[in-house]
Amino acid sequence: MKCTAILIIFATLLAPSSFAQNGGRQKATAQESLSLIPLQTMAELYANADPALTVEKLAGHEGDPLFSPVGGKMIAVGAKNPVIWLRFTIPEALRSAGAGTGEKSGAAWSGLPPQWLLVVRPSFSIILDQVELYVPSVEGGFESFATGALRKAFPGEAFSRYFVFQLSPTAFGGEYCYLRLSSTTEVKVDVFLETSLARDSQEKIDFFLYGVLFGFLAAMFLYSLALFFSLKDKSYLFYSLYTLSAGLWLFFLHGFSKALFGQSPGTDQAMLWVWVGLMLAWGSVFVAHFLRLKDGLAALNRLVLALGALGIVVSVAGLLGWYDIAFSLSHYLGIILPILGIATALIRLIQGFPSSLYFFVAWIFLGIGGLAFALMGLKALPVNFWTINSSAIGVALQSVFLLVALSDRFRRLEGETERLEKIQANYEALNLTDENTGLPNKRFLMAELGTLVEKAKQRKTMLSLLLIDVDNFGCLSDFLGSAKPEDVLAGLASIAKASTREGDRVCSLGGDRLAVILPGIGAQAALKAAERIRVRFAQEGYRGDDSGGHTGESLMVSLSIGVVELGKDDDLDSLLDRSDRAVHEAKVQGKNRSVYLRSVE
Repeated sequence: MKCTAILIIFATLLAPSSFAQNGGRQKATAQESLSLIPLQTMAELYANADPALTVEKLAGHEGDPLFSPVGGKMIAVGAKNPVIWLRFTIPEALRSAGAGTGEKSGAAWSGLPPQWLLVVRPSFSIILDQVELYVPSVEGGFESFATGALRKAFPGEAFSRYFVFQLSPTAFGGEYCYLRLSSTTEVKVDVFLETSLARDSQEKIDFFLYGVLFGFLAAMFLYSLALFFSLKDKSYLFYSLYTLSAGLWLFFLHGFSKALFGQSPGTDQAMLWVWVGLMLAWGSVFVAHFLRLKDGLAALNRLVLALGALGIVVSVAGLLGWYDIAFSLSHYLGIILPILGIATALIRLIQGFPSSLYFFVAWIFLGIGGLAFALMGLKALPVNFWTINSSAIGVALQSVFLLVALSDRFRRLEGETERLEKIQANYEALNLTDENTGLPNKRFLMAELGTLVEKAKQRKTMLSLLLIDVDNFGCLSDFLGSAKPEDVLAGLASIAKASTREGDRVCSLGGDRLAVILPGIGAQAALKAAERIRVRFAQEGYRGDDSGGHTGESLMVSLSIGVVELGKDDDLDSLLDRSDRAVHEAKVQGKNRSVYLRSVE
């Protein structure tokens, strides 16, 4: 209910656009059927023009073959074609066609009757450095209006997601008007004539639909953040930061900052790259943490985090004004990361991590949306409604399924917690605790390890076992000093628990032996865990001294650890037997070491 309320409030705040500050929705008229005319169908194009070329020089060479028909296509401008000019005339007859019924518009140009506007709409709303319109003046020459992402708005420019010019009466005299576009970043541009009533209506629709999207993302952010503070699970924190970054990226990408707060030269575009970079970075961290790639998929974990670090590079490039680097790198990452997220989720699903099913579906949606958007930016897909809005659609659907995945993960963890609580209760009821160490005893080990072996074989997941033997333990009673037998065992138990994960099981086998069950971990990670225990134990410096004090002999206490991983043909007995042989091999090799013994498949 709280999420729904937040969504409705946010959508309600955004829905009334800056084009409707003083009036309600306009009534449709028959004349509104002629409300939008693509300028590409009636304009001529001069591509890759000299940046120093002025409109006066162009106007003086009307007979030269500089211009060619646009042909109805979208106009490309960017690094390879940094400056282009459009030349067009607007028939006098269109002036009265745009006058509508004479009712006043509720738009930012309120007070004037409905009129024709010239709208410059980039495929990326705010990525167009310079936009300059030159309209014939009654006094001769041209009246100029200049705007763009890297400059301040001209006086009286309406707040809009795009670049909008109110056409003065002199634009309809049949003389050439000129439009100059320049950009360092590759972008495709639509230029069209539209009535103020039609633009007003379209802006309302856009603001309402995106208001719902931003309201939904805000609700997801606040809800997941509340869950993080409640459950202390970092997955919810990383998800909330990812959602926040995605929402702010879309907010700047689709020009809503410009439409709501006015044009901020350079800042809007810089913020676009800052937030898309942070979205890629937090998304990578979330993938690695949620899917627990560190346990069993260490190489993949490093790859995901390394790609996430490149997201930070995108953000820094945006802040430094290196927009071409930010543009290219973010689009390539927008292709690679969703594909990697899908593949990683599929691997974890096959390994028996059930919550990754919803995670997999979520990344499918984002992958389709992000891939379409990135390919549009790289000119591999056409620019249309679906490709322009594909990222927003993908983010919205992904957010839903990621929240479902988190909820499913929480439900399963809660179930596992309840199971462990029941087991803990059984410790006391069945006397499953070793008196010397306070650890679960051999009876518990046999029952728990048997259950985990069966589950691992059914789900085809990894399982490893450490068997720890204290070297020279039997001789300690003949020595005095810091290495008293009961202190050694208590210290070893403490070190083993501190060196392993919360879900790992550290058990006592009686005497001088401990065992550690490592669910979901392969041999390499298990060997690292064994070495952590052995090294930390050695650092404690347990040592026995000659009881008589005559020979000066001392006895260094160390660990021999056997490391085994569950094999395809292993059962409980064979796994324990192999761990015992691994400990024996460690003793033969000179003690104070960890030895891994692989299964014979």
